[in-house]
Amino acid sequence: MTRATEISAAESARFALAQRLRSAADLLFDAGQPGRVEDPADDAATVLDALIRQLGDQPAADQVWLVLTALAAAYPTRDEVAQARRILKLETTDQAAIELLDLGLALAQDHGEPLSEMEVLTHGVLVDVDHSAKHDLHTGIQRVVRNLLPEWDQRHQVTLAVWTESGGALRLLDDRETSRVLDWSSSTAARPDHQGAPVSPRDGDVVTQPIRTRIVVPWHSVVALVEVPPSGVSDRLASVGAWSGSRLVAIGYDAIPIVSADLVPPADAGKFVRYLTALKFSSRIAGISAAAATEMQGFVEMLPTQGLVGPQVFSVMLPDPPAAIADTVIAAVGTPLVLVVGSHEPRKNHLAVLHCAERLWRDGLNFRLRFIGGSGWGRDFPRRAADLVAAGRPVEVLKAASDEILERSYREASFSVFPSIHEGYGLPVVESLSFGTPVITTRYGSTAEIAVGGGTLTIDPREDAELFTAMRTLLTEPERLAVLRSEIAGRGGRSWAEYAEELWSRLVEPELGAVRTEEDTHADQ
Repeated sequence: MTRATEISAAESARFALAQRLRSAADLLFDAGQPGRVEDPADDAATVLDALIRQLGDQPAADQVWLVLTALAAAYPTRDEVAQARRILKLETTDQAAIELLDLGLALAQDHGEPLSEMEVLTHGVLVDVDHSAKHDLHTGIQRVVRNLLPEWDQRHQVTLAVWTESGGALRLLDDRETSRVLDWSSSTAARPDHQGAPVSPRDGDVVTQPIRTRIVVPWHSVVALVEVPPSGVSDRLASVGAWSGSRLVAIGYDAIPIVSADLVPPADAGKFVRYLTALKFSSRIAGISAAAATEMQGFVEMLPTQGLVGPQVFSVMLPDPPAAIADTVIAAVGTPLVLVVGSHEPRKNHLAVLHCAERLWRDGLNFRLRFIGGSGWGRDFPRRAADLVAAGRPVEVLKAASDEILERSYREASFSVFPSIHEGYGLPVVESLSFGTPVITTRYGSTAEIAVGGGTLTIDPREDAELFTAMRTLLTEPERLAVLRSEIAGRGGRSWAEYAEELWSRLVEPELGAVRTEEDTHADQ
């Protein structure tokens, strides 16, 4: 192996640093950047010195944010940007270079990707799809992402990204991650859980392959949060929204970890509060229902006490596709199936379903009860379900059901039950209706918004007697089921394509136009 193909990790890091600093210089120098120096370390030093002179003693926050990102291969926090601006205002050029390098090195050690080159996205749309791209979980939020992004990818110019292993910056997707987001239906076979780019070699190791990781740096662009970002990146996202010149926009799913903290694991509330740190500096939030938008608006109305305006909040209701009645099994053969879809956690109220089902079985009613859900928490539900199975009750609990099993269950079910205590939307309600299957669901909040179109019986989920009566009615009164099915057939609805276009036009397009207008104004000055 020759020296040309054998590069130490330290040398690779110097090449990467020089590339990142020159990428920043391409944007910050009005009349061209310094000539290239052959040695990458000297080249990086030359460009950094020129950048510091360009920034001057009244440095713009967005420019400082970009230079720090180039130094560390990680997005800086608001505090780190403020620290760098103070250094530039107080110190000489040489001293400022030393102190900025120290600041960048500390950031790189904790959150950076020193072997990564960087790609700057200007006037574009960067979409954070971290969880949906890296994992095979396919529940509520992931279903939204995997239906939405193929529509955006077809009709608009978007760049999909996930967070680096160290959580310091967004990077481009690999092929498997892209398939998880854009082509889920054909990519579900044999997909090991993939965590992104390979771990960076240690100094002194030999690198025989080109650097594959490229962090993506949004510069006067739109950064769209279509899912809740990973824990630990919120401070960096806040800085993106506050200082990068980019606009942060988000889909607002709910504020359940705050509003109903008693119904979620304690750690979830802490993670969600950190997420709100980023949303304080966003420009727009599109709630998935009027209920979700109301929760987000309540948060925004508290921000003036911090001297912040906060984002504009509105609702773009998730799709409610018309039912494919012709393809639906209207009357299941044999024992009726009652279907419950949703993660197994206290908020979903599954213990109440088990309680009412046991009462109905004791009254002599004959039916099967099937739960389909992904992740969950709490011990009471699995323990009670196991007790009923041991007692001979026809209870099934499926935790890793395929889409095929889920769809067949919707078609076979006489009705479904979704008595959640608190929801941002209630996707299982819409899914059930789309298969022509009536639903018992909650009469308030987002599920009440869905129920307006017909095909549902609504209840107070905190009243077991109401749930019991509703289940008995649909198990013993076929004429009532027939009425609900006829209501489903008359529902309106809209497709994922229609939802995607409305979301783009209200959430993304106004902010994309704003950053482009700002750039044109700056160019004219």
